[in-house]
Amino acid sequence: MPMEVDRRQFLQLAGANAAALALGPIGAAAPGTSEKAGQTQTDIELFDVQCGFGGMTPVDPKVVSVEELVTEMARLRIGAALVHTATEDHENDAPAANEAINAACKSNPSLVRCPIVMPGNCGDLRNEKEQVAAHVKQGCGAVIVRPSVDYWTTARWACDALFGALQERRVPVYCREGLVSLDQVGDLAGRYPSLPLIITKRHYRMLRMLLPLMKTFPNVYLAIGSDYTAHRGIEHFVATVGAKRLLFGTGFPEAESMSAVTQLMYAEISDEQKRLIGAGNLKRLIAEIKR
Repeated sequence: MPMEVDRRQFLQLAGANAAALALGPIGAAAPGTSEKAGQTQTDIELFDVQCGFGGMTPVDPKVVSVEELVTEMARLRIGAALVHTATEDHENDAPAANEAINAACKSNPSLVRCPIVMPGNCGDLRNEKEQVAAHVKQGCGAVIVRPSVDYWTTARWACDALFGALQERRVPVYCREGLVSLDQVGDLAGRYPSLPLIITKRHYRMLRMLLPLMKTFPNVYLAIGSDYTAHRGIEHFVATVGAKRLLFGTGFPEAESMSAVTQLMYAEISDEQKRLIGAGNLKRLIAEIKR
């Protein structure tokens, strides 16, 4: 009888060979490593901007636990991760999702909060400044907005208080494809020029929109990984908008994490540029949040 392997197991098996190539066995030299005092140590720090835990899609309903996320990070030597509930549009109860995120981050110091925020104009939530202040106090590294899921609009008359409060604190905003369109990202970037906007899950066919968007608005950042995986894609963005505008992201658990690691480690860019993309840029954005 043939052995049954679910989608998650298949992706992990498929990524195993790539992991060996990109990272090498523990104690062996690999791309992105350097020899110091006769001992090999990883030189390219990784901080995942795009990963989470929780439920999957109706096609793949397996629930991925926080422990599985942390194990996956250890497997690929990812030192830290900005986390949300997965998929980003799966959890309809935003306060419950935020509680789950807080609990996960309290028990795992390598995880950084990315809670859900929305306008507080209906009386069911705290006002926008109080929401943002509370998340900042709890140590968030960014927030996620989901207008299409939580039934609000990015029009100024509906959300100016929210994005104004986020800009005042310089809290990065996570904008995923399917939740926030590129048109909406461009509009927000123009209205709030000091607010960092992180766009994720954008694929290579969007290049004719991504490049002019990022050239026009310096406060827009792109997560490189799932879904943006393209031949010499990182090199092209580094040459056109610069390495400081790119962030490392895996897309776990929807995607196999190794693809993003391999793409970065084998990119034909300098080690310093890899360090910026791998962790430096996200760490800088988080450090700039006004606590």
